[in-house]
Amino acid sequence: MQAADFHHLYKAKNCTLQCAGSDQWGNITAGIDLIRKKEGVEVYGFTMPLVTTKDGKKFGKSEGNALWLDEKKTSSYEMYQYLINTEDEKILDYLKVFTFLSKEEIEQIYQEHLQHPELRLAQKTLAKSIITFLHGEKAYEKAVRMSEILFSGEVSQLSAKEVETLFRGVPQITITEDQNIVDLLVGSKICSSKREAREFITSGTIMVNGEKMMDPSFVVSKDHAIEQKVTVIRRGKKKYFLLLHE
Repeated sequence: MQAADFHHLYKAKNCTLQCAGSDQWGNITAGIDLIRKKEGVEVYGFTMPLVTTKDGKKFGKSEGNALWLDEKKTSSYEMYQYLINTEDEKILDYLKVFTFLSKEEIEQIYQEHLQHPELRLAQKTLAKSIITFLHGEKAYEKAVRMSEILFSGEVSQLSAKEVETLFRGVPQITITEDQNIVDLLVGSKICSSKREAREFITSGTIMVNGEKMMDPSFVVSKDHAIEQKVTVIRRGKKKYFLLLHE
């Protein structure tokens, strides 16, 4: 089918050169053979090495790790988080492939990174270069700000729209009326029982919009929600839940 696709492009668009990742070599050469046999002309193809992850997987929809250039599909924040967590083993390759930095600049950044890898200079440079090029400097600065806010836990500084972007993919719970915090935690399956909910609350394990919730009688309502729309509940260090107020 892809050979026929190349043939169609040749006939409809006068396409005589097809380029793709190295995994498409067989498809391209099949198209070249088909066009030679049907049309009696030579067409061409070239491939380039695939950009892969540390474990050798390619980027793409089929692998479930596609990074979309469209900000509506992959937000600047999501892209920032992915790039800032790039493995050290791949960061040099990515700087060479995905940025317009000179060879000398990349080598200098990488050497500085090797001296203090915990600062993630190379990853930050990669993220800034890509996001600024794709979405603009303001989008990059916003992504950094959102990342810092998430790290600090001060989610109340975010807008409702930023919260929804930041916590895309976390469990979402819609509530239509005010609820006691204990009943909410149990009813939403954030906690398994009222006893566990009270223990988490009194131990400071539950946070509501970035603030420790240590009062079992607290009532979650629109009045305490961000823009009266969303409330972020965190259990422990990493488990987030998003309440949508109707």
